[in-house]
Amino acid sequence: MELVLTTLLLISIGGCFGSFASSLIYRLPLQENEINILKPRSFCPQCKTQLSIIQLIPFIGFLYSRGVCLSCNAKINRLYFYNEVIIAVFILYIFSKLALTDLSSWLIVLIVISLYIQSIIDFQTLHLSQPISAILIFSGLMLNISIEFFTVPLDSFLGLTLGYGLLFCINEVYKMIRSRDGIGSGDFLLLGGIGSIFGASAIGPILLIGSSISLCLYAVNKNKEEELPLGFGLGIGAIFYCFLFIFFSIA
Repeated sequence: MELVLTTLLLISIGGCFGSFASSLIYRLPLQENEINILKPRSFCPQCKTQLSIIQLIPFIGFLYSRGVCLSCNAKINRLYFYNEVIIAVFILYIFSKLALTDLSSWLIVLIVISLYIQSIIDFQTLHLSQPISAILIFSGLMLNISIEFFTVPLDSFLGLTLGYGLLFCINEVYKMIRSRDGIGSGDFLLLGGIGSIFGASAIGPILLIGSSISLCLYAVNKNKEEELPLGFGLGIGAIFYCFLFIFFSIA
């Protein structure tokens, strides 16, 4: 019975985090001054009608409204529901390996959610949130310097330097050849943040996974003129690496 209640609690928490992640994914790229991460209350993007209390409940809200706005009947982006499900699955996995009462477990949850938010923002807009990347850099350095959270301090510094510098250098070479940027500066910051968290030794595997994911998206995309969402691949690759780290650390 305790296991069932704990699972339900974690699913509920995952849904709440997923709902908040959806809000950040929608609001962070906006340039409108009247909309930020704190206000206004959640609303329909089409008709701007504020959502009712029941519509704000994770999982239930989407199912209750049957995937449409109850005011204008516009379709609700299914990604909102998927975000809640995916992050709930992430949390269930993390706590299947780590202790629920351990602060470090919750720090990993926040890191994974931050990487996920960056991934989806880049997938949708081809832009990345610089504040989130800055938070990842600061968190990685502070955690690894203070308690060697994922790696030792030197490896964390090297990871930041290598992650940022590698993509910067690749972009500079591309600019020399094509006279334009090939990789956005947001990708430099994101990989720098990932390196500061997981260390320089993680840059290679994560960059390989991330590049492979981005190339797969390019292969299935009919419009070959569109830019590659490298940040999406890097974020997902870092999450995958984090889960592998947890799995082999516990095993």
